Amino acid sequence: MKTFAGVLVALGLAMALYGWQAWNPAAFVGLALTVVGIVVLATSGRRPHR
Repeated sequence: MKTFAGVLVALGLAMALYGWQAWNPAAFVGLALTVVGIVVLATSGRRPHR
């Protein structure tokens, strides 16, 4: 799961940089992917205990 989140963050950053450079709406998608990846990384180690 951490690899998946890392890939999301990397892809999101790449899309955001490309989108802002080209004035493309992909920048917002990249930003959203980055945020989702960070949230997955932050919550991936937490398991509810019963």
